[in-house]
Amino acid sequence: MFARRRAESGAVTVFLIVVFAAIFAFVAIFIDFARMFALQAKAEALAHAAARSVMSSYDRELAERYGLFALGETDSNYIMSKVLQDSFQLAGRSDGLPLLGAKLESSSVEPLRPLGSYAAFERQIQEQMKYRAPIDLTVEILNRFKPMAQVMKEASNTVDLLGKLQKLYDRREAKLDELLEMQRQAARAVEGFGESLPRGSALAIGDKSLGGEISSAADFAAQYDDYEEKVEEDEEREPKKQKHQRKLRVYRSETSGVYEQLDEIRVEAEQRHENLPPQAKALLGEAREINEQMEQTIKEAEHRAAQDGYNEVASGPSTREDGQVGGMEEISRIREQSGSLVLSEELFADLEADIDDQAAAFQQLDGEILSLLATEGAVLSASTSSSTLKGAVRRAGREADKYMRSYVDRGAANVLDANTQLLESHRGSDKERKSAEKAAGAKLKEAAGLIARISELGDKLKAQQERFDQLKADYEANRDMNKAASGGDEAAGAAIDDDPYQAGSSAMAGMDGLYGGLSGLLKGMTDYVFQTEYIVSYFRYLDVSTLDELLQGGPGTDKLDALSDQFAPDRQEAEYILYGFHNPVGNIAAAYGEIFAMRLAIRTMEGFIKNAAKGNPLLVLAAALLYGAEHALSDMLALTRDGKIQLTEYIKVDLTYRDHLRIFLLLHGRSENRLSRMLAVIRMNTGIDTGERATYTSGKVLVSMPLWFLPGVARALGAAGVLKGNVEGSRYYAEKQADFSY
Repeated sequence: MFARRRAESGAVTVFLIVVFAAIFAFVAIFIDFARMFALQAKAEALAHAAARSVMSSYDRELAERYGLFALGETDSNYIMSKVLQDSFQLAGRSDGLPLLGAKLESSSVEPLRPLGSYAAFERQIQEQMKYRAPIDLTVEILNRFKPMAQVMKEASNTVDLLGKLQKLYDRREAKLDELLEMQRQAARAVEGFGESLPRGSALAIGDKSLGGEISSAADFAAQYDDYEEKVEEDEEREPKKQKHQRKLRVYRSETSGVYEQLDEIRVEAEQRHENLPPQAKALLGEAREINEQMEQTIKEAEHRAAQDGYNEVASGPSTREDGQVGGMEEISRIREQSGSLVLSEELFADLEADIDDQAAAFQQLDGEILSLLATEGAVLSASTSSSTLKGAVRRAGREADKYMRSYVDRGAANVLDANTQLLESHRGSDKERKSAEKAAGAKLKEAAGLIARISELGDKLKAQQERFDQLKADYEANRDMNKAASGGDEAAGAAIDDDPYQAGSSAMAGMDGLYGGLSGLLKGMTDYVFQTEYIVSYFRYLDVSTLDELLQGGPGTDKLDALSDQFAPDRQEAEYILYGFHNPVGNIAAAYGEIFAMRLAIRTMEGFIKNAAKGNPLLVLAAALLYGAEHALSDMLALTRDGKIQLTEYIKVDLTYRDHLRIFLLLHGRSENRLSRMLAVIRMNTGIDTGERATYTSGKVLVSMPLWFLPGVARALGAAGVLKGNVEGSRYYAEKQADFSY
């Protein structure tokens, strides 16, 4: 009994031990779990702090000079490791009760997305300019160009329409002139009949004695009676007593000569009338088709897609209320008068009828000539009557006279002259127009000569060319890094065509593009808009006063040597970025070519208003282009002299050289090669290879701590995927990643 009591003693203690052991094990697991989660949080905080420290070591020169952020030259792994080690040491000294006992195992930083990549560079430009670009472009460009949106639209539409009509008009008139010339060529083949056949009063053929000169049909017809008598007289005599044989032989010979001459003229005239009138009708058909094209062109003129940009800019918001420039009605009326250039269908029908009438008139004449030629045998053999011969000669002469009065002789009765006068009646302004075209072409050649003067300096700037060669190498290196497609994308400046119509059309096409770009700006900012403002804000452009002496006549060699530094790549960065020519003068010449084209467009608009009263639309166009060329040339010189020019006579605001570059950047739009040129210039100025400077870091931190309780349980939970991190032996490892970008 005593033994049984002793065996039951301590049961409560054992029970409590078992209970407390279970509770302790449960609590111990949660303690380690809490420590694990605490380590995770601390590791993540340290990783972010260390990554931010790495990002804080950005290159100061890039930031201050270009507003760009990229890692500096300090080793990023060193910075991250140093920050983490200092943090762990500080935590070890400051913790009163080291619950974690954490240890830094390793750290690493991977620099990514170099600034020299297009995506990273464009993103930073956008961040830098997203507030500034919309304001600057609205205030400095949009507000200036909005007031003349409608009048420029009218000018552009008018240049487009009249430029097309001018080409069609000249082609049509050339074909009409050619067909009239073909009719004249056919008619001139009949001129010989005027010498061989009687005309007018000469149709009354009298009788003459044998022996006179025979040079025409009227001559042998007049002598025929006497010829016939003498033939009969000699026939009645014996051969030896025939006394008229010499005169008879002369008559026969000269008469045969006239017949032969008539036949030659007839054959030549017949050939011409077989070939030329059909060709004239074909030309008339072509002229009629061109006339119809002109009519269709006029109908389509009011539906140009290019005018949408002008309308959107005119109706869009603005920070200024200046109203629209006047002159729209005057220019619109010029375009409305273009219908006067179209010829009526009645005119073409009349011309066609005249061609047919000429052919019919020749057929009538040809028939009478053939009838006359058929009398040759009877005349020479004296077997026809004088009245029959004279009748044949008179009929042939009458038809020849009728034909020649209508198609050969000068006078009111000449159909071809009348048609010429009819055509000339709507060409009354052509002479003045041609004169204006010639003068405008001379001004355009003068402007092209000024730009050529700039281009010719390239061979004298060899020192600067070497710097451009290095710039080209940096540019191509960046393109290779971005795996850009091979081939250049130089934005060629507007070449100055010495054809006024081509030059005017090209200039207005540029203005269409500008207003299209401005209308896009109203819809929202795009990458190339941000790039435009970034370029003109952070890159240098030429001091245009450098060109003043060059354009006025050119400096001597000594003066050019002193100015050579002005053509260095670091003095024309914006121009190089825009156009991409790797030589000291190509970019400047291209810029001035575009400046001239823009000024030509604006000044041509003014020219329309000032010359609207001239009446003939093509004359107004030529006069407007002449005005535009003259004043655009003056503007180009004024810009180099004063550094600014007035936008237009009707808007009293100034445009600087910088403003023009900004406009051209908008016109040319986005270009990846332009990004490479910007990065090449940055490398030239800073010596920094942006392809090796990261804008994004991915930092990794591996930390560990000892497990206090039940590492096997923790390891099992980790294997089951319950834990973040992993357990090796009695230590718990946690890895964290922190990514940051500028």
